[in-house]
Amino acid sequence: MLQMDAQCTCFVIVTLLILVFHSLSPVEASDDTKGHWGPWGPLSPCSVTCGSGIANMERVWIPGPDEQDAKSFKNPFTFTQVFSCTDETYPECPQNGTWSGWGAWSGCTKACGGGIRERHRECRGQMYGGRPCEGDKFGKEDCNREPCPPLPRGFDMSQCEEEANFTCSSQKMCIPISQKCDSTVQCHDGSDEDSCPSFSILWGNNIRYDLTRGRNGARSSYSSSVHHLFIYLVFAMSIMMMLH
Repeated sequence: MLQMDAQCTCFVIVTLLILVFHSLSPVEASDDTKGHWGPWGPLSPCSVTCGSGIANMERVWIPGPDEQDAKSFKNPFTFTQVFSCTDETYPECPQNGTWSGWGAWSGCTKACGGGIRERHRECRGQMYGGRPCEGDKFGKEDCNREPCPPLPRGFDMSQCEEEANFTCSSQKMCIPISQKCDSTVQCHDGSDEDSCPSFSILWGNNIRYDLTRGRNGARSSYSSSVHHLFIYLVFAMSIMMMLH
């Protein structure tokens, strides 16, 4: 009985000490006097209409009665969370095409008398509905505009039956087979230099066209006007030096 009374006495003393300590501690303000964060707002739309962008979600600080200074601000305090996002309709942005550099020129379509040569370029990088390249894929220009040699008068076609001769495409003259594709136009239609490995080389204005022999077996020649002009100038300069 005495032991139980002692335990009760100790419990009462401890309880009194707790009450005294609590009464001496400062009184904290009620939670109702403090501010707090409001609920999260909705997630904003993605910042882009294609590819990867960002979206955000905000919540606002709601001031309590003891936070009068916070109420005086024009804009409330906000807390923002940022998320990465991808447009579901267009996960990749359209990429417009861009031209590559021009390729090398092709061979000329004719060895003389005016032909055409071509080059091309590629449109690259067009993806996801982007715009194609503007402009032409192929480029063309004139080439080998020097006139072809004239057809020799009274050419004897009987000599063309020999295997050692090449008959021009016009079937009006022939040349020795050894002179085909020698970078010198001799057929009056230029066919002796057509489709030759060196055919892509442009003929210069001073090129000399050698013609094959005619009926009498004599070899004739034809030169471009620039070549003739050069000869005339040399001749004139020689005369002037002799006069001095």
